[in-house]
Amino acid sequence: MGSVIDYIECPNCKTEAYSDFYYKTGEEYINCNNCGYHYSATIKNRNKKLSELTESDWEISELKNPYGAFRYKMAGDVGTVCGSLATAEDADKFRAEMKLEYQDHVEFAQISRLVDGEIDVEDLVQDIITPNN
Repeated sequence: MGSVIDYIECPNCKTEAYSDFYYKTGEEYINCNNCGYHYSATIKNRNKKLSELTESDWEISELKNPYGAFRYKMAGDVGTVCGSLATAEDADKFRAEMKLEYQDHVEFAQISRLVDGEIDVEDLVQDIITPNN
């Protein structure tokens, strides 16, 4: 399945977000790693031909006003895991998970939020990791 990835202005915080558009199906995903905005349009019913799809065959979801975004990288991993935090409770769970379950393996962890029109970044690594040197 082919897709086109582009960088666009986030509809929520106006910083850079990325759009992943699957041109063969019309499915689309937009994610902002700064504020946590998320939009997805996916096909629910894959048993139909694309030309036969109706509005009810699509699942549209949008997280318009998220609490924030998270990102972390485990030691030894190549990539960074990113996602949205819908509520403050989700952020508290993320902080606890990073500290309690992964504290010996986390190389990088942050929460970023849109606060009063600005992106506020909370660096969690200082609270989680104590260097072994």
